[in-house]
Parts: sequence; C-alpha cells; structure tokens
Amino acid sequence: MAVVAPAVPPPEAKKPMAGFVLSLIAGILILINGLAVSAIGALFFTVAPGMGALLMAIGVLFGILVIVGAVLMYKGSTTAGGVLVILFGILSIVIGGGFIIGLILAIIGGALGIAGK
Repeated sequence: MAVVAPAVPPPEAKKPMAGFVLSLIAGILILINGLAVSAIGALFFTVAPGMGALLMAIGVLFGILVIVGAVLMYKGSTTAGGVLVILFGILSIVIGGGFIIGLILAIIGGALGIAGK
C-alpha cells in the first residue's frame, strides 16, 4: 500500500506591500505634479516650444514609470520595480518631485521593494 502525501499548494511568495503602496502613492503624486507642470508647460509652449513640450512629456512620463515600477514590485519583480521607482523618483526632481513628498516616498518605497518588505 502506497502512502500519498496530501497535496498542499506551495506557499505564496510574500509581496512587498509597504513598498508597493508607498511607490504607488509616490507615482500618483508625481503624475499629478507632472500634469500641473504640463499646464504651466503649455504656457511656455507659446514662448519656447521646445521647453514647453519637454516639460509636458517629462512630468507625465516620470509619474507613469514610477507607477509601472510599483506594479512590477507587486507582480513579483521586486528588484527591477524598486530600481525603476528609485531612478524615476529621483529624476522627477526636475519637475518638482511630486511636491517633494512624492520623491521621498519613491525613494523609501523603492528601497522597501528591493528589500522585499
């Protein structure tokens, strides 16, 4: 008679929820700040078209990439997501860093994501 072990599903990998939440909030703040800067960039567009268009694109792009990094952390790619969040969180200082609190939250959330917490 054969002994069969009960089928127990493998334990789920612990997701870095604190890093995800902080990074998501940071991405939203950076995105809001980017949209505000893009409204100002629209005014600069009439004076200096290149600078206005650059401000409009950079602000929204950095916010979206921080949110993508947060989602990557949640999906399991914690190192890549954390690096993405920290990198574009720091680069967002060009447009105001998500009212500065977004920059701080991005650095903390990215570090927690890399650490897996």
